[in-house]
Amino acid sequence: MFSKRKARRLLSFAMYLATGYVVVYALCTAVMFYMGNRVITLSARNFDKQNVRADCERLTELLETNPSGNWMSEELALERYPPSTIFALRIINTLGYVEYIAITPRETQMPGWGKIGEGPVDFPNLGWEEIILSDTDRIIQMHTTQISDGRILQIAKGSLLEKNQKQMMSRNMTLFMLFSLFLSIFSTLFMIFITLRPINKMTKSIRSIIDTGAFESNPQRVKSMISELDTLGSQFNIMTEKYASLIQAMRETMDNVAHDIRTPLSRIRGASEFALKTETLPEPLANTLVDIIEDCDHAQLQLQNLLDSREMESGFVKINPLPFSLSKIINTVADIYSLIAEEKSITLTTSLPAEEDIQIKGDQNRVARIVSNIVDNALKYTPDSGRVGITLTQNADSVTVQVSDTGIGISADELSLVWQRLYRSEQARKSSKGLGLGMNIVKLFTEAHGGRAEIESSPAGTVVTITLPKNPPA
Repeated sequence: MFSKRKARRLLSFAMYLATGYVVVYALCTAVMFYMGNRVITLSARNFDKQNVRADCERLTELLETNPSGNWMSEELALERYPPSTIFALRIINTLGYVEYIAITPRETQMPGWGKIGEGPVDFPNLGWEEIILSDTDRIIQMHTTQISDGRILQIAKGSLLEKNQKQMMSRNMTLFMLFSLFLSIFSTLFMIFITLRPINKMTKSIRSIIDTGAFESNPQRVKSMISELDTLGSQFNIMTEKYASLIQAMRETMDNVAHDIRTPLSRIRGASEFALKTETLPEPLANTLVDIIEDCDHAQLQLQNLLDSREMESGFVKINPLPFSLSKIINTVADIYSLIAEEKSITLTTSLPAEEDIQIKGDQNRVARIVSNIVDNALKYTPDSGRVGITLTQNADSVTVQVSDTGIGISADELSLVWQRLYRSEQARKSSKGLGLGMNIVKLFTEAHGGRAEIESSPAGTVVTITLPKNPPA
C-alpha cells in the first residue's frame, strides 16, 4: 500500500498545483517577452523610417534646387551621425550609373550598391525595403525615391535603438523571470498550505481509522480558509463524531452481550457435565450432552474472541509474561480437542521433544489461545478421516509451534488476507460458520510476544508456523 502511495506522489494535487503555477508564469513571461520584443521592433524601425523619410524629403528638395550635387558632401558632414548609426546614400543617374555614394561608418558594406565609375547598375524598386547587414547583424530601413529629373535617390539608415532596447528588455525579463519563479514557488506553497492542510488532516484521520479500525472519540477539528474545504471539513467532523458515537454504543452492547451470555453458557456446560456423571444415563442422551458441552466450549471461544477483539481495537495488547511450560500447554490443547477430532475421525498427533520440558516466558493464557485457535481452525476445515499434527521445536533463543492439516486449503490470492479481522476465505464461508477473528487474534498475540506468525497453504492442506522468543520483550 505504501509503495503505491509513493508511486502516486507525482500525481498528487501539490504536484499539479506547482506545475500549473510554473506553467502559467512561464507562459505569461513568454507572452510578455514576445509582445515586448514586437513592440520594440516596430517602434524602433518606425523611428528609423521617420528619420529616413525626413532626410529623403530634405535631400530631394535640395537636389531639385541644386542638381549638380557638389554640395552633398558638405551637407552630410554637417549631420555628424554617431558611430552607432549606419547611414548610406546613393544617387543613380538616368543611365544607371552611380553618381554619388556616402556610407557611415566607412567600413559598412551595402550589398549590390557598387562604386562610382563602375558599369551601370540595376534600377531598384521604389519604396521601402529592409536590408539585413550580415557582417554586423543589423537591420536598416531604406527608401528609394525618384527625383523630378529622373535620377534615383536611395537613403538607408539604422540606429542601435532596437538592439539596445532589446538588450535592456532581456535583462529586465531575466529579472522578471526570477521574480516570477520566486512568486510561483511562494504561491504554490501558500495554496498547498491552505488547500492541502485540511485534506491532509482528513487523510490522516481516515488512515488512522483504516489502520486501527477505531474512530477517534474526539476527532481533530478540520478547518480551512477556503469555504468549500471548510464545509467539507465540518461535514467530515460531524460524520466522524456520529460514527464514533455509533461504534461506541455497538462496542458497549457487544461487551454487555458477551458478558451476559458467558454466565448462562457456563451454567449449561456445568449442568451437562453433572448430568453426564449419572451412571444410568441413556446413550443417546449422553451423546446429546456431549454435543452441548462442545457447543458451549465453541461459543465461549467465540465470545472470548469478541472480547479480545474489543481489547485489540485500542491498538495495544497487554501481556503478563511469566515462566510456564509450553509442552504442557500443547498437550492440554490436544487433549481438549481430541474429542472433536475423534468425532470427525481425524487423526490428531503431537510431536514434542521427549527428553525435556520446554519452558518459555510469556502470557500463558494468551499462548494457549494462540495454539487453541490454530488447532480449532485446522480441525474445523479438515474433512473427515484427515490428519492434524502439532509439532514443537526449539533453538537457542526461540521456540516454534507448527500446526499442519490436510484440510481444504486457502487460495494464493486470499493467503495474505487471513490475518485480517473478520476476514474469512471463500472456502471457509462454505464449510462452516465463524466470525473471522481467530487468525487475527493469533497474529496479534504472537506479535505482542515479539514473535511472528506465518502461513502456507495448498490444495493438500495448510501449515501455520508460530515462532515465539523464549524471553519476550517488555
